[in-house]
Amino acid sequence: MEIQTIRGFVLRIEIGRAGLVTVHLIHDDGSAGIYVIEDLDADPERFNERLSKLGLLRDAMNRAEPVEIEHASGEAGRSIERVSRISRDELKPVNGALILLTGFVLDVNLHAENRSEATGERADIAQVKLLDGTLVLHELVLQMQAPERLVANHQLEMIREAQQNGLLARLLVETGVSSGDDTGLSTDFNRLPRRIIAVAVDYDASAFGDKQAETVSGFVEAINLIRPHATAQFAHVRLTSTPEFSGPGGTVGLDVFNPAVVNLLVPRNSDAYDLFTAGLRDGLRMRVSLLDISAQRARETDDDAAARREGAMAHFAEQPAMLRMMAAESSEVHAKEATERFGFCFAAELLAPLASASRPVWITIARQSLDQGPDGFNCTTGVPTSDLGAKTLRDLRIPYQAVWTGLGCFNHGVYRFQFYLPTTFKVFVDGEELCLHEATESGHLMAHACLHGEHEVRVEVEDWICDYEFIMDVFRLR
Repeated sequence: MEIQTIRGFVLRIEIGRAGLVTVHLIHDDGSAGIYVIEDLDADPERFNERLSKLGLLRDAMNRAEPVEIEHASGEAGRSIERVSRISRDELKPVNGALILLTGFVLDVNLHAENRSEATGERADIAQVKLLDGTLVLHELVLQMQAPERLVANHQLEMIREAQQNGLLARLLVETGVSSGDDTGLSTDFNRLPRRIIAVAVDYDASAFGDKQAETVSGFVEAINLIRPHATAQFAHVRLTSTPEFSGPGGTVGLDVFNPAVVNLLVPRNSDAYDLFTAGLRDGLRMRVSLLDISAQRARETDDDAAARREGAMAHFAEQPAMLRMMAAESSEVHAKEATERFGFCFAAELLAPLASASRPVWITIARQSLDQGPDGFNCTTGVPTSDLGAKTLRDLRIPYQAVWTGLGCFNHGVYRFQFYLPTTFKVFVDGEELCLHEATESGHLMAHACLHGEHEVRVEVEDWICDYEFIMDVFRLR
C-alpha cells in the first residue's frame, strides 16, 4: 500500500451512510481532491482514532488553517491514514538585536496568502515603508497573525494613524544581527530589520531621542508636492527665516540678522500642511519646530558620510528626484558653508499679522528717563550730603518729570491703554492727548483710541521717583 502526502485547506466535510466521512480539500497548487475516513461507526478499537481525525479536520476548516494528510487507496477512495493540522501563526521568537527607527510612514499594504507550501506556511503580513530622519527608506513587516491578535491589530491602527495624520512613528524592529555583533548597523542597510516588534506614535520631538529639535520663524516662499509612493504625499516647503520675537507684543531686537532658506519636509495629509498653505496664501509669519537634517549630516566624518551614502544608494534610487536632491545637498553641507538648511517639520504655528492680533508690535521703546533720571545717568553731582559722597536719584527720592515713548505697529481696531501709576500723567498718540477714565478698580486709569498702522505713543509722568514701578498694558478691544 503506497502512502502519499498532500497539503491543503479543508473546503467541506460530509458524513454519509455507513459512517463514511468525505473531506473536500483545496491543494497547495490550486487543484481539488476528495479524501475519506471509512467506517466511522465501526471497529470500536479504532473509533477514537477516526473521531480525532475528524476533529482535527473540522477545527482546521473552522480556522481556515492548512492540514497535511497522508492517504492511501482504499475501497471508498483515497483513505486518510494521518492528519496533521498546521498553524499559520507567526510563532518565531525575536532573533537578534533590536533597534529603534523613527520617521514618517509613507505606505502600508496588507497581504493575505492562503496557499499551503511544502516547507512552511505564510502568515498574513502588513508591509510598512518608513522614511527616517536621514531620508533613508526602510521596508518593514508587521506580522498580523501573531498569537496576540489584538496587539497586532492595534499596532496596525497606530501605524495607519501616523500615516493619515502625518505623525512620527517610532518602531522597534528586529535587526537579524546577534546582540553581541552590532557592526554595520549604521551603514549596511541591507542588514536592517524586517519585522516590527513594537509601535509608538509621537506628537512631539521626543521621537528623535537625543536629537534636539529647534524653532525657526519665517515666511513661506513656495510649496512643492512630492510623491515618494503612490499612496503617500509629501510637501517640500521653502521658508525664508526671520528674527525671533521677544517680549510682550512681539518686540524684535536691533541685532544683526542674516535670513536663510529653510527647506522642510511636511506630510501632505497633516494639519501642519494646511497651516503652511494658509501662510503662503496670506503672507503670514510662521513659527516651525524642526529636526535639522543638515546639522546632523554636518557632524559626520568624511568616512561615515561616504559609507552611509554607499549603503543607502539603493534606497535613494527608488525615491523621486526632489528627495534625492535634498539628501545629496544635505549630506555635503559639511564641505561648504551652508546657505540653505534641510529639516523635518513636526509642528507649525501660524501667526496673525503683526504677530499679535491683540497687542501692537513695538519697534522701539525709549524709557531711559524712567530708569536713569533726567540726566541720563544714575548719579547726581554737587548735592551736599552729610557723608560728602554722591548719591543717586533713587537714594535721594527727588521727584522729576519722566517720559515713556514707544513706536509701534497696530492692527486696525479700538485699543485700550491701561495704567496703574502712583502719580499723575498724560497720554499722547501721535502728539494728540487722550482722555483718561477712572476704572472700577481703584487706582487704575484707562485711555482709548482707534488705531491702524504705525503710531507713536508717549506717556509724560509728573513727579516720578526712580523706585516707582511703571505699569502699562495695551490691547485691542475689537
